Amino acid sequence: MSSIVPNGTPEPDPEVTPTQTDSGEYKPKHAREPENKRSAWWIAIAVLAIALVLVQLAIYTFRNDRDGQQAEEQAATASEAPVAAPSQEQRDDEPAAPTDGGYVDPEGEQEVPYEAAPGQFVGFEGMAMDVGGDIAAVDPVQLTDAGALIPPSDVSRLGWYSASAVPGADGAVGSSVITGHINYQGQGTGYAARFANMNLGDEFEIYIDGNPQTFRVTQAPYRLPKGSDFPPEVNDATGPNRLVLITCGGQFIGGALGYADNIITIAEPV
Repeated sequence: MSSIVPNGTPEPDPEVTPTQTDSGEYKPKHAREPENKRSAWWIAIAVLAIALVLVQLAIYTFRNDRDGQQAEEQAATASEAPVAAPSQEQRDDEPAAPTDGGYVDPEGEQEVPYEAAPGQFVGFEGMAMDVGGDIAAVDPVQLTDAGALIPPSDVSRLGWYSASAVPGADGAVGSSVITGHINYQGQGTGYAARFANMNLGDEFEIYIDGNPQTFRVTQAPYRLPKGSDFPPEVNDATGPNRLVLITCGGQFIGGALGYADNIITIAEPV
């Protein structure tokens, strides 16, 4: 800026004092630099930016080529690797083999409640089972909507599958099926635990309206994994009468299944 001297004449500002050029022209001391010099700077910056872009593009192309080569190598290795054989669980087409003995894991008790689907007696009014002087009432039950045969929730009682033959019936009536819980939390051991402890040749009675029919064990208890197809004698509807006793057993696994296996015992009328 300018300042005022005593005689009233402005004193030149040293920062804007003009200087004389070779041609005799005057220009401010801090005049702008030529336009061509500023243009050179912008060109240099642009060249540098382009160079950086080209470097980045080269790096990206290199990485893509390397990743693609690795993917091809991995695919080739995978195609040459042997395929593992299916595990036992995967072999659904193989029938489960029954296991001898009525083993019941003592470490657990069934805990998931299920309701039996009630059936009905036709032509008689009551049924009971007597094993060694211990008697249990037998209620008629049928398959649930899910296709399961559920015994009465009271473990002191048994369930007769009312679509099967009446135990001790004459003629080619097929099998009779009676089932019961092995145990249940809060109730302890069920009457059907006796099924698992039967031996070949043991005898017991089934009462129909108070009339006894003696049965003898002809096939000792054996275990069949749950979910497996039952043997033909369980669903036989045309052969001679036999009594199929079914309860749970094997290893206790808890949850909805409770035990891993069904225990099956077969007896015939004497």
